[in-house]
Amino acid sequence: MGMNRFVLKTLLVLLTLSPALAVSNLSGGAVIYTANCAVCHGAKGQGGIGPALSDSATWSSALFSRSLLKGINDHGKAFKAPMPTFGKVGFASSPKKAPTTAQIKALQAYLKTLK
Repeated sequence: MGMNRFVLKTLLVLLTLSPALAVSNLSGGAVIYTANCAVCHGAKGQGGIGPALSDSATWSSALFSRSLLKGINDHGKAFKAPMPTFGKVGFASSPKKAPTTAQIKALQAYLKTLK
């Protein structure tokens, strides 16, 4: 009986936290986007100096990660200047340090909300 209660309590906590973690992930992505992307790609990802980002939100996480870290687009070609290679320069919050997987996932999750 004690084990069942523990499992139920654990599941309840996880279910309660899941939406909060998702919101936290989106807000982290919004902060990253605003500080690093919005100037060129627009406040809503609509494009400007750089292209619209609606398509990149649908890329696989591996392709999206490659684009940020190595500066290679979905066609295997290098991005044109002034697009930075964030794997070399880092995000504004941590210069010269490659973005973490969590940061990249948060950014991509945020881009999906801009459609």
